[in-house]
Amino acid sequence: MISLGKRGFVYVITMSLLLVVILAVFLTTNQYRYQDKTESYHIKISSSNDFVKDLNNDIHRASFIAAFRALISLENHITSSGEFLEDVDKSFIETFYYGTIDGSEVNLMENSSFEEYIQKVNYIGEQKGLNVKVNITTVNLTQSDPWSVDVILTADVNISDKDKLSSWVYTKDYLTNIPILDLRDPLYGVYTKNKIPNTIRKLNVTEFVESGNPENLINHINQSYYIESSFAPTYIMRFENSTEANPNGIESIVNIQTLSDQGLEVFPDRTKIDYIYFNDISDSKICDVEGIPSDLYYVVSDDRDTLYELNELNYSTSC
Repeated sequence: MISLGKRGFVYVITMSLLLVVILAVFLTTNQYRYQDKTESYHIKISSSNDFVKDLNNDIHRASFIAAFRALISLENHITSSGEFLEDVDKSFIETFYYGTIDGSEVNLMENSSFEEYIQKVNYIGEQKGLNVKVNITTVNLTQSDPWSVDVILTADVNISDKDKLSSWVYTKDYLTNIPILDLRDPLYGVYTKNKIPNTIRKLNVTEFVESGNPENLINHINQSYYIESSFAPTYIMRFENSTEANPNGIESIVNIQTLSDQGLEVFPDRTKIDYIYFNDISDSKICDVEGIPSDLYYVVSDDRDTLYELNELNYSTSC
């Protein structure tokens, strides 16, 4: 009985130790499995979060490309048709988002429209195991300064992973700024029948007249550079041939010699400020400006005497 008791005790101890080992192995294995599963969840959530971050950054690049090409496409369209846009905002939205003008495909917008970008985003999200829904509710084209345009998108975003681990639901405005320098002025395209497409180049001088010398002003006239002018329409307004004044307006001086060289009819007595000249708007004038060669036919509105620093020169108002 004593011998049996010892053997039973050893058996009990052995089985207990074996159970402890088995339990330890089981718990350790489950712990590793839990850690692996947690790590997998972490990777998936982190990957989804990176996708959302990339979307918020990349949407500006896509918006810039689509807007820049849309503006060029619209200028090409009105230049070739000879007709200004009736509603520049409506036309821009169509070209920017769908890549069409009046329902017709535009070659320059191929693979560049914003709708195509959204489709690519959805496809990439699908490859990453995400349900992506980006709905653009509004597109606004505005100008907050004379030398660039702003495209503001309002988007409803709903992104979730297919394992239902995480989701992002929000509405956000995206503002993208597009410089207009080196884009073509729609006014010149239409009114010169595309014979003299004038690109928007900024006059990089601080003074038109220095110590009574109008050399910079003469260069400005010859090259048809642009300056800021609150008397004039903005770049966007020029697509509709609007002549209304705007705080973010720009204007150039029409070089009629360049027009004449292309066989276009010229009007020496008209005010040479672009939108006034092309639309034959009657106004009070300044002419015969001291130091400006007479063959330039420099005639401007009398409210521009300070803008062009003509108050430092002698001139006539009997034009």
